Amino acid sequence: MRFIEEYFPEFVEAMDEVDAASEMKRPIDDKTFHLICFALAARTRSSTSLKAHFHAAIKCGASLRELAYVMSVVENEGSRMDDTWMHDTLGDWTQLTRDEYDSGCRCGVVRRY
Repeated sequence: MRFIEEYFPEFVEAMDEVDAASEMKRPIDDKTFHLICFALAARTRSSTSLKAHFHAAIKCGASLRELAYVMSVVENEGSRMDDTWMHDTLGDWTQLTRDEYDSGCRCGVVRRY
């Protein structure tokens, strides 16, 4: 975010406005909000957000057991989601083994051998 702050500060300002508006209209309590954000931070592997929302959830009355439960849900459901996504994405994986397979990727990462 520091890079964006330096080179595209208008975006950061707009996001601050969105954050402020969403806090004014939030239909859930603060503890629930921070537990959800904690789960999202864990799923997206955002260390800073994970620590911030862990701390905020505790300050809002969440117990360590509740945080552990949220972590277990992320771990369990996240692994299922990855598994389903991978299987759906790979689909008929046998096509991926063919020499003439073209992924459509033009990023230069995938090389033909």
